[in-house]
Amino acid sequence: MFRPFPIYVGLRNFTSSGGNRLVSFISLLAILGLVLGEALLILVMSIMNGFDHEMETRILGAVPHIRLIQDGSVDDLPSLTKILEAEPNVRAVMPFSQIDGMLTSRGKTRPVQLLGIDALNSGAFIGQFVPAKLLSTLQEGGRQLLLGQGVADKLSVVEGDRITLLVPQAGVTNRRQLAPKVATFKVGGVFRTHTTLDQQLVLAKLDVVTRLTGNPGPQGMQIKLNDIFQARETGFNLLRVLPSGYRFSDWIQTHGNLYQAIKMSRNLVSLLVFLIIAIAVFNVVSMLMMAVIDKRPTISILKTQGATNGEIVLIFLTQGFLIGAVGSFLGALIGVGCALNASDIVASLERLLGFNFLNSEVYPIDYLPSELVWSDVFWVVTVALGLNFVATLYPAIRAARTRPAEVLRYE
Repeated sequence: MFRPFPIYVGLRNFTSSGGNRLVSFISLLAILGLVLGEALLILVMSIMNGFDHEMETRILGAVPHIRLIQDGSVDDLPSLTKILEAEPNVRAVMPFSQIDGMLTSRGKTRPVQLLGIDALNSGAFIGQFVPAKLLSTLQEGGRQLLLGQGVADKLSVVEGDRITLLVPQAGVTNRRQLAPKVATFKVGGVFRTHTTLDQQLVLAKLDVVTRLTGNPGPQGMQIKLNDIFQARETGFNLLRVLPSGYRFSDWIQTHGNLYQAIKMSRNLVSLLVFLIIAIAVFNVVSMLMMAVIDKRPTISILKTQGATNGEIVLIFLTQGFLIGAVGSFLGALIGVGCALNASDIVASLERLLGFNFLNSEVYPIDYLPSELVWSDVFWVVTVALGLNFVATLYPAIRAARTRPAEVLRYE
């Protein structure tokens, strides 16, 4: 059977259990370093991809992409809606009123953001988080509130409980500050977005919140877009066709810093973990250099028997490639397995330990997302193999420069 001489010897050197134990130990460390580095890099990139995906779908799915606000209140809703829906990038439109207040129940208080919505037309905005049954309940019963899970937990209330809302009033009468408005509501249900909105958002019927604001109509319009990255351009386009008195805010103003922070964190963390692979590759250099020193007599004998410098180089390139290939394959296998099951593993640990690693009071979401992108796996493996190949060149060239006469003189 035909077996190329350099590749055969390189394979024997890689699989041989004899020889210098220190060289074998460093070889094992080099492989483990590549395995650990690749697995960590694939896992970290998958988690950051998960955060990026959740930012675009869940976090930005729970907030309006654009908010148009009128000085005073919106009067002619049908005409305004028709103008807004004529914009190609606009996917859905909904009137809203919003006010900040304080909810109290049995001595517990919680600052909240009370959002008045048209429950019948809110599916595109909160339909993925709030069940249709709760929205229909809200539409039928005016004196009901839907609480975010964090708000309900802080107030220790459940569906059917009575809660009190305090709404501050601006202005002074008879040299005294106006007393806050007080309204009593029933908890119509609890919803969960798994984002920071759970800690502050409370939903109510549009006309109820509008009366609390003291305006005759809604404060403005919430808009969902087809392309969220065209929010700023779409907002200015809408202002050009709307009457004067409107202004807008978009998700870039409210959540743009968070989006950029996730992008930057992904790049920085990936760079740091990439350095682990680089360090592991340096272990390959150390291992091969020690192998060259340990096998100088063998190299000299091979050269005296006719082995060329190219064949000596190929022997050590084969040995280094096998180390890189095995480490890359195992690292990719472990990394892919961890990335596909990262969310379930963390959720199981949280149930076992009895606390959450991520809390929506601190982090943008309260769970660990993971999204494996196969192109990332390909590039990680490719870069690792490329670095490993470059790292094996110098030891292989040094081995080829061995002079048999000098080595065998004292043998």
